[in-house]
Amino acid sequence: MQIEETIGHVINECESLISEDSYKEVKHFYEHGEYEMAFEGLALELMQLDRRPVNFDYKSWCGIIKEMKLDQESVFDAEFWHKFQEWERLR
Repeated sequence: MQIEETIGHVINECESLISEDSYKEVKHFYEHGEYEMAFEGLALELMQLDRRPVNFDYKSWCGIIKEMKLDQESVFDAEFWHKFQEWERLR
């Protein structure tokens, strides 16, 4: 499965965990090929709510983040990678 398909699957899996407005925003980024923005936006929203999808796999999400280089340069939050790691540590 390509990264775009994986992100699409993750977004759909998380629809019920975030607000309708947040979901629409994430989906908008995804549909316009802004995969980094979609994934980071979704992750930030989930971290803020402290929610995870049922099948959440930290290592898999780290792989997505690293493949998109969001661990090096994020879109919305310069501390994204650090916050993501801390979110898992505090679980």
